[in-house]
Amino acid sequence: MSLTAGQAAVPIFGEIETVWLARCFGLAVISGLFLWRPTKSPLTLRWLPLLAFMGLLDVIVLGTIVATGNWPEPAFATVVSSAFGAVTVLLARLFLKELIAPAQLGGMALIFGGVGVLAGL
Repeated sequence: MSLTAGQAAVPIFGEIETVWLARCFGLAVISGLFLWRPTKSPLTLRWLPLLAFMGLLDVIVLGTIVATGNWPEPAFATVVSSAFGAVTVLLARLFLKELIAPAQLGGMALIFGGVGVLAGL
């Protein structure tokens, strides 16, 4: 049985605390990198509601994955969470009109195919 670090931390800290610690650590690292940059950011206050919504979705997904550590087959969460990168590329294509290279498209097909095969086992 393979557990993510978050799933392994749940028995120690609890589900909510594990997600909270992970997101606080991530926010601290990103904030530090953001403040360290020598150039001024074009980020304005009008972007904050969208960023907050994205953060909320991220917390919901992370909480769901961590919570599956209590299921009889917690390894499924690890397999499904491996699709995060491919979903991010698809969302960038949908909302930001980013181009997807053929190699990226092939990689995403392999990821989703692998998740499908492993979920069917």
